[in-house]
Amino acid sequence: MNIFIYSTLIIILVYWVESSPSVLSNSLIIRRNPGEDLENWLKKFNWNNRQEFKDPGQLPLYKFYTEVVEVLLGLARKMGGNYQDSLLFLREGLQLDRQFEKKITEATWGMWLQMGFMMLLTWAFIFGALNFVEVTIPLKNLVMIFVWQCLGLSCLPLVVTYLRKKYFGDIGKIWKMLFVLKSLMKVPLSRSEVLTLAGVQELARIKQKSLGILVNKLKETCQKTLKLGTSYEDDVNYLMEELRFQEKWHFELFEKKLMVTKLVLLSLFFLPSYLAFIFLLLGDLMALM
Repeated sequence: MNIFIYSTLIIILVYWVESSPSVLSNSLIIRRNPGEDLENWLKKFNWNNRQEFKDPGQLPLYKFYTEVVEVLLGLARKMGGNYQDSLLFLREGLQLDRQFEKKITEATWGMWLQMGFMMLLTWAFIFGALNFVEVTIPLKNLVMIFVWQCLGLSCLPLVVTYLRKKYFGDIGKIWKMLFVLKSLMKVPLSRSEVLTLAGVQELARIKQKSLGILVNKLKETCQKTLKLGTSYEDDVNYLMEELRFQEKWHFELFEKKLMVTKLVLLSLFFLPSYLAFIFLLLGDLMALM
């Protein structure tokens, strides 16, 4: 019976991670195939073969990288030209992003495994104690303990989704702007058109205080480019380095919040379950005496 319960829990967890359910979907774990497929397409793409210019919507969807690639392909169809250097730069950014997502996934998996292990130990103790003292506890009480622990596990993806949006949502928006600006640096478009394609108007919606200085610098760069028509290359390169630093710092905050979340969930859902069983067990033992 114990083996069946543990196996069922493991199968459910693996299925939830590897699938894309519409209910309680794990938005933190980025599917590997789209990012890898897009990177492989960028490696094989040849500007001399116009048949490889896929129509919009046919490329693997991975964050904003697919949108930037489609912008470059759309400009190539409309205006001609070779943007191989831009795609190469974009592929390098994609590789770094996939490595960063791997770190986030590993941190989250560590939390899942720790909580799963605590649940495993709890039920191993419960069944071991029941077999040792030969006391019968009503099945409904054990079901309530199990449901309470599952409720704690179900809170984890919701909390992780919130933390991911809080720490990396605005960073993703700025990355998209910077990558578009960098990729379109040598494209024969007016500065206003480039800034429009980059979506710099979205800067007004970024309210995260830790990114305030970087957002202001990007606004100043865009304003200076529009007024003076100067190159923004050096400013964008600097901002990308600064954003990479901010991303690492936010990841450290994300890890700390995961640790706090784990302690809170263990305190609210797993420790009380253990204590509840001890209370029930002692109550039945006292009744037998």
